[in-house]
Amino acid sequence: MPKDRGVLVGRTAEIAALDPFAGSQALLLLRGSAGIGKTAVLRELGRMWRDRGITVLAVPVGDALGWDLFCAQPVIDVIRQSYDELAGARALSALAAVDRLCDEECCSSARSRAVLFTELVRLYAQLRANGPVAVLVDDVHTAPNAVLAVAAAYRAGCTVVATCREDSTNEPAALSSLADRVLDLRPLAPTDIDLLLNQTARGTLDEAVAPAVRAALGPLAGNAGTVLATFDLLEQENRLAEVLGHLCLGDPTPETIALPPDHDLVGRVADAGEIGDRLVSLVARANRFTIDDLLYFADAFGYDLSACGTVVDWFSSVGVLAHDEEGVLTVPCKALVITLDRNRPAGEAEQLHAVIATHLLRDGTAESQVLADHVALAGAALAPDPSLVPMLDREAKRALRSCPALAARWYRAALRHCPSGSVDRDRLMTTVLHLLVRVGDYRYLGEVVEEVVRGGVEDRFRRELSASAALAAVHTGRPVALEVYDALARDAHSRAPLEFAARWFRGRTPVRASDLVAAFAGFRVDHLFGAEASREEAIACAGDQYDVGTLFKLVLDAGYGEPATGPLAIYGRLVRNYINGAWAEVVTDARRLELTGPWHTALHHVSRLLAAEVMSSFGDFERAQQWLGLVGENGPFPAMRAWVGIGIAYRSGEWDAAMEQGWAVYEQICHAADEGDNVGLRWFLVRLAFLEERSGHADRLARLCAEAKRWHVRFGGSGLRAAELILRGLSEHDYAAATTAVELLREQGNLAELMRACMTVAFFCDDPGPWYREALEISGQIGEDWMGAHIKESMRKIGVAPPRARTARDDFSQTELEIIELVRYGMTNRQIATSVRISEKTVENYLTRLFARTGCRSRLDLATASIEGRLVLAGRDGE
Repeated sequence: MPKDRGVLVGRTAEIAALDPFAGSQALLLLRGSAGIGKTAVLRELGRMWRDRGITVLAVPVGDALGWDLFCAQPVIDVIRQSYDELAGARALSALAAVDRLCDEECCSSARSRAVLFTELVRLYAQLRANGPVAVLVDDVHTAPNAVLAVAAAYRAGCTVVATCREDSTNEPAALSSLADRVLDLRPLAPTDIDLLLNQTARGTLDEAVAPAVRAALGPLAGNAGTVLATFDLLEQENRLAEVLGHLCLGDPTPETIALPPDHDLVGRVADAGEIGDRLVSLVARANRFTIDDLLYFADAFGYDLSACGTVVDWFSSVGVLAHDEEGVLTVPCKALVITLDRNRPAGEAEQLHAVIATHLLRDGTAESQVLADHVALAGAALAPDPSLVPMLDREAKRALRSCPALAARWYRAALRHCPSGSVDRDRLMTTVLHLLVRVGDYRYLGEVVEEVVRGGVEDRFRRELSASAALAAVHTGRPVALEVYDALARDAHSRAPLEFAARWFRGRTPVRASDLVAAFAGFRVDHLFGAEASREEAIACAGDQYDVGTLFKLVLDAGYGEPATGPLAIYGRLVRNYINGAWAEVVTDARRLELTGPWHTALHHVSRLLAAEVMSSFGDFERAQQWLGLVGENGPFPAMRAWVGIGIAYRSGEWDAAMEQGWAVYEQICHAADEGDNVGLRWFLVRLAFLEERSGHADRLARLCAEAKRWHVRFGGSGLRAAELILRGLSEHDYAAATTAVELLREQGNLAELMRACMTVAFFCDDPGPWYREALEISGQIGEDWMGAHIKESMRKIGVAPPRARTARDDFSQTELEIIELVRYGMTNRQIATSVRISEKTVENYLTRLFARTGCRSRLDLATASIEGRLVLAGRDGE
């Protein structure tokens, strides 16, 4: 177990089960796997019992020599270190007697060992004369004799707590049978592991880090020692970077996190020798590797089949491998594979598959799909063989419907083995490129393009290769390599996608749908979207909120696959989370994007702006300004930047300044829109209109209404149409227009826009209550605390009572209830922030508001009121 990390996490039940034995004669046995937290529990018990005045001896039995069956020498050493605190005059005599008898010669006979045991019992009894004594024995299985190591202390009436590994062969059954209580430590829950990592981190940990570590460790994710050691390795490798006060992983995926090289699981693979290492490598990469496949594994490398079976059995018992009912083997801990790969020479894994493939070709009895998989995984380690193309082509076609990603792997292998000039090469080239885009594997796509370019480019492939190279670049965040660019950019058609990618990485101008069409329309093979008018409408809507992933989907139709990793994957999730109201996730995604790909792309600008908007809505204005500051003054999207800026201002109470700020940049926004940059324009118009309506500026409101109509005529799209209708509703008190906007926004699913549309209707309809209540419900769902308070204030002004509540669960938002519950458990603001997935500053803001709303003056007051069921809002006459 690593060094002391602070407050013990997740072991409340175990401590509660052992604590009642304090001061009594008892033998308590704590069992668990290596790193599960036995030492931490033992340390916490020792701390608690010392605080109560109990004498605690931690005996390092693993230091005992083989002849010292009673571990007398470690006992002597511990007592001498704290002699002034522990021993009186009588104990001094007993200690001298034990010291005199404790040597190898004296312990060579049964009689002398009996005398030593008696003196040890007397020594413990003398220590107990001054009060209760607890003896803590960590890793008792490392003692020469586990039972005898604790026998004297137990006989003398001490409270003995011993720990041992559950997989140890050195714990006699007698130890368990003698124990008054045997407690097996189970893995920690995910929430406990997350708290443990946040307690350990040298700063505030980004919310994505802990889940990524747990995913990489698989079945070891609840093992505290393994988790902490893995996290230590991340810190040692400088894998954690700070983004606005949070420690983040640039690529927090399981495939990038490794086990420490000295971990038990790595050692067990090493103990199995070459067979074990190669077996894990093959199992981790193969599409399907079964126990039956051990036969060709053994034959290919010249191993004894029974030895291979023994390794598999052992690996399965210790957690290196797992298998299902069909005998399919897997490596459940991805971090183990990463560590083993780091220890292998480059290309060794591919060479293993090449050996297997060569053997299967020679043997001729293996299933074609098994052969296809090893041929594909061998890559360049297997010499090109045109005779393999028909088999690979056939198996890829069979897999296409059930597993297109696997089919893409096998088609790529067929292309690699297909010679230039072959009649199959054109078809295979097109199939591989389009299929990799369809399955969203853009890293693999980039590798294929580079591989083809190295072998020489034929003119008939140049345009598709250029489009593929550009798609791979923007989706992975890695610009097109210079040699690829030079090889492909030979004419206007092939240059268009490459120039698009170059503009993308310069980040000075936003990408428009027309740019995508010009660069990639020729790459599209599927046309499944439907009516062209509907398609154009969807493109307009996606464009003005810069939903780039949707734009790609609309341009490439069904031939486009969303990426699982890379900057566009993170950005796409961020945009969806904002639109769907999952605002707690938006800032986490923004921090991840800061460490993914070149930092200056247009994606990063929008990401920072949405993060600033979310932090502003949560009341964390300092962090909102920090995100806004990263955008700069002269970047793209002036309308979106102004929308965020005036949002921060009015939420801070600076209403007039917000309006003036909006009008001050309006001409700049209009100029950008005239140039085609309308991103965020509809949000800006609606926000500025709400401010003007509140201030009663009818002339300005009418101007904004006319402007919204003008921009809708220019750009189209249901988003700007909804904005035009909202502004007409505000300016002209047009109920029909406002309700039409509500229905449009319900279809789009943007909750923040829908909330504002509901408020618009409520401003002038005959029965505003239901509209305000819906807006209030949405504000609570997305965490828009400021707007929720504003809605309630608006309801009170017109005599509409906010929903009454009779229980704390209804009085408080879900986030507030979670914070109250965690305060009851004594968690710090930092721990609460991690659990609820908000910033530490936001937790402070929540608590400040809770104190004001409930009349509680401290965290203790809040926790006590919650426990006693008397937590209600102060001054509820307005509620």
